[in-house]
Amino acid sequence: MTRDECKQLLAIIDATYPNFKVANPTETVNIWHTLLGEYDYKVLLMALKTFINTSGSAFAPSVAELIAMTRKPQELMQVSEVDVWREVRKAISRGIYYHEEEFEKLSPMAKRMVGESGQLREWAMLPSEDIDTIVQSNFKKRFETMIKREQELQAMPSEIQNLISNSTKQIGEKNGM
Repeated sequence: MTRDECKQLLAIIDATYPNFKVANPTETVNIWHTLLGEYDYKVLLMALKTFINTSGSAFAPSVAELIAMTRKPQELMQVSEVDVWREVRKAISRGIYYHEEEFEKLSPMAKRMVGESGQLREWAMLPSEDIDTIVQSNFKKRFETMIKREQELQAMPSEIQNLISNSTKQIGEKNGM
């Protein structure tokens, strides 16, 4: 987003929220541009519209609230833990003999949750009641942790995301991955 687009965004907020008062317009534009500059103006504008239409708040959004609203569509489209478990459970049912084939059929999220085809085979060798209690419970915890981590990572500025990504790659290379 350019500085002029940032000014436009602040002008919309100012016009929409009568209690939004800017003491020092230049400083406010500088700060908001520093914090939101990496975002696309159209995405932020849609986030502002979403905030206005859904928050019910009489107060203007903070920078953090706008950033959170940019992720809202992705969060709403995210697959549920139940759907991913159903997919994995079906693969487990054929996992003893066809674990590699079943693993390849899985969605990317399900593959990340399972890890490798051999895991399907190990789970398939367990009693059915263990799969439907212990394995499913652990799966749910791991899914929730992974989603929370992804959401936290997406909320971070791109520079920090790149730092984390590079660090993760370096650790993987050191471990021979």
